[in-house]
Amino acid sequence: MPKKGTPEACSNPLIEMKSQDQPQDSGTSPSYPFPEGFLWGAATSSHQVEGDNRFNDWWESEHEGRVPHRSGATCRHYELFREDFDLARSWGHNAHRFSIEWSRVQPAPNRFDNEALRHYVEVVNVLNDRGMEPVVTLHHFTNPSWFARRGGWLSSDAPRVFDNYVERVVQTVGNRARFWLTINEPTVYVRQGYIAGQWPPFKSRGWRQAYAALHNLARAHRLSYRTIHQVIPAPLVSFAHNAPVIEPCRATAWADRSAAAVRDFVLNRLFFRLIGPGCLDFVGINYYTRMVVRSQGNVTNLLLGSVCRAHGHRGQGPFSKIGWESYPQGLFEILQRFGRSGLPLLVTENGIATDDEQVRTRFIEQHLKVISQAIESGTNVIGYLYWTLMDSFEWTDGMEAPFGLAAVDSKTQKRTPRPCVEELKRLFTSGRTEPQAQRFMRSASGSNG
Repeated sequence: MPKKGTPEACSNPLIEMKSQDQPQDSGTSPSYPFPEGFLWGAATSSHQVEGDNRFNDWWESEHEGRVPHRSGATCRHYELFREDFDLARSWGHNAHRFSIEWSRVQPAPNRFDNEALRHYVEVVNVLNDRGMEPVVTLHHFTNPSWFARRGGWLSSDAPRVFDNYVERVVQTVGNRARFWLTINEPTVYVRQGYIAGQWPPFKSRGWRQAYAALHNLARAHRLSYRTIHQVIPAPLVSFAHNAPVIEPCRATAWADRSAAAVRDFVLNRLFFRLIGPGCLDFVGINYYTRMVVRSQGNVTNLLLGSVCRAHGHRGQGPFSKIGWESYPQGLFEILQRFGRSGLPLLVTENGIATDDEQVRTRFIEQHLKVISQAIESGTNVIGYLYWTLMDSFEWTDGMEAPFGLAAVDSKTQKRTPRPCVEELKRLFTSGRTEPQAQRFMRSASGSNG
C-alpha cells in the first residue's frame, strides 16, 4: 500500500451490473427498462437544506449583503431528516445523496465537533435502516469561515487541510457508507467564485487564481481518494461533475465551433486531466442543460464563446424558471461520452426549476427515457438521483427556484409532494428495483489501494 504522502496512490475497483428486460406497462404512461438494482432517489446539500449553518463563508456573505438572499432556517433538515427520509422511502427511493457540512464538523482549525460527527453518523444509519443507499458528498460549495480567511482554495496547503477533515469524517462514518463524492461540481464552484465573482470569494475574471483553485481542488480529490480507500474497505469514490452539452450557435462558423471546443475542454475535460488517471471508481454526472455558444465580444468571449440566448436552436426545449433549457437528448450524449471511460456512471443530479408540474413530470420522463436508452446501448449507468428532494436554498436564487419533488412551507416547514412524485414512484416500481442496494450491487473488483 503506498504511503500517505503519495498523492497518486489511487485504484479503480469497477462495478458490474447486468441489464435485464422489464415488461412494458400496459397503460398509456411510459415505462422504461432499467438494470436490476438500479439506484433511485434524490439529492440534497447541507447549506441548502439544513438551516443555520453559521460557520461557513456563505453564511458570512449572506449577512454581509454580498449575495441577494439569506439561507436562514431554510428547510430545517438538520432536525427533520428522519421525517424527510420517511417521505423519500414512501416514494420508492432506495438511495439518497446528501452532503456533510465541513464547517459544522470542523468549526475551528484545530477543533472537530464530535456532536456534529455523531449527527452525520445518525443520518447514514437512518438511511441504511430505511433501505436507502447513502451517497455522501464531502464538499458542496461551502467552506468553513476560518478556511476562507486563510486563503481558501488558493492556499498551498488547502488540499492537505481538506484531507484532514475527510480522514476524520471517514474514520467516524466507516463502512456504513460505500459511495463517496469528494467535491461537488469543481468547475462550477471555480467559475462562480473566481470568474463570475458571484459567489464567495467574489473574484472577477481572476483566471490565474481560478486555475490555481481548480488545481488545488484536483489535488484535494486525489488525496481524499487515497485516504478513503485506506480507511474503509472497497469504497466507491468519485466527484460530482457538472456536464453540460456544449454546441456552437452557428454550426458552419469556425469561430463558434472553436469556442465550443475550448469551452468544452475547460468545463468537461480539464478537471479530469488535473486529477490524473486511476482516481475514480465511478463517474458522478450532474446534468441539467446544454450551452449553445457564440464567439463574439471581448477576448474571453471570442475564445470561450458567450451563451447564445436566441431562440430557435436545433431541437430547442422549454426553459426553466432560472433560464436553463430542458434538453434531454443531451444527457444521452453525455452518458455515452463518459461511458467510454469504462467506469460506471451515476447520475448524481438532474432536475428542473419550474412552477409548471406538467413540465416537471415530462422533464423527468424524458430524461429517464434517455437513460434507459443509454443502458440498452451498452452504457453502464447504475443510478439516477433527482435534484432535489424538496425546494431549498438555491444560492443566489434563494428560495425562488422550485426544483423540489416536494414544496416546502417556510413558516410551517410542511412538505407537500408534487404530482411528479407519483409518476416517479410508478417508474421506480415498474423498474422492479430491489429495496436494499446491498442486495444487488455486485462486489467491486480489483485492488482497494
